[in-house]
Amino acid sequence: MANEFEDKVAIITGAGNGLGFCHASYLAGRGAKVLVNDLGGGTLGLEAQGIDGGTAERAAEKIRAEGGQAISNHDSVCEASAAQGMVDQALQEWGRLDILINNAGIASAQFFPEVDAEEMQRHFDLTLMGCLHSMKAAWPQMVEQKRGRILNTGSAACFGNPIASYASTKAGLWGLTKAVAIFGREHDINVNLLLPAAFSRLTDQLPESDFKTRLRDDFGPEKVSPLVGHLVHERCQISGEVFSAGAGKFSRAVYAVTDAAPIDLEIKSVEKVMSDVMSATRLNILGSTHDDMVNLGFPPEE
Repeated sequence: MANEFEDKVAIITGAGNGLGFCHASYLAGRGAKVLVNDLGGGTLGLEAQGIDGGTAERAAEKIRAEGGQAISNHDSVCEASAAQGMVDQALQEWGRLDILINNAGIASAQFFPEVDAEEMQRHFDLTLMGCLHSMKAAWPQMVEQKRGRILNTGSAACFGNPIASYASTKAGLWGLTKAVAIFGREHDINVNLLLPAAFSRLTDQLPESDFKTRLRDDFGPEKVSPLVGHLVHERCQISGEVFSAGAGKFSRAVYAVTDAAPIDLEIKSVEKVMSDVMSATRLNILGSTHDDMVNLGFPPEE
């Protein structure tokens, strides 16, 4: 299994350390040629934290020291031109691009309602637009090759988290991933979303606590990489799905709804069935907008 990614080329953003580096090292150790992208900025995405442009190169050096093939890129994927330059660099170096793992991210210290527009914009620019820029840059090459694997990195914060900027933009990746996966089907380009639970550069900023100790001891980032390896391998035919992973386990995450309850034009009709809707345990798994329409009574064949 040591060469199962032989001759494959991967780009991994935010791979200077933590989760991204573990993924890069994992793939490189199995034969992949890896472009390590990392701006070298702080976890909050603030200029005041400084930029260490050598972060990506040091990570690439570690991979090369272990016998892998790696080059570095320290541009910000927040800019479309930089994302395109990153892809061009991989193509110039190796002539192809098989795998894109969008892992770059920042955290926040602002809770709602104190969150400001600038904070939201920073997360939007990196989390959503960064993934979009990178996928658009990689897309023509993957279409030409008639194969590609893309994995975006979200967070379980999308299920509910007090940090509004982080939770909302990570939730946005759910919809973006599902949308892009639709267009990848005819080209054998699989696009999935990862919700990792791991001790990383972001979670290292948490205050010391029993929770942080448990995270550090049991949720090492390297325990997520085998799932990543499977999802970006050419044998994997899964696309448009979401997976939660951590501590050596993973699960499929889905949107789900209860059976639709009938109502008329009166508020009382809603009140009458609300308790049933809220207490129902039968859930219908949603794989698309169409599935939701069918649950609401839309003919499945239309």
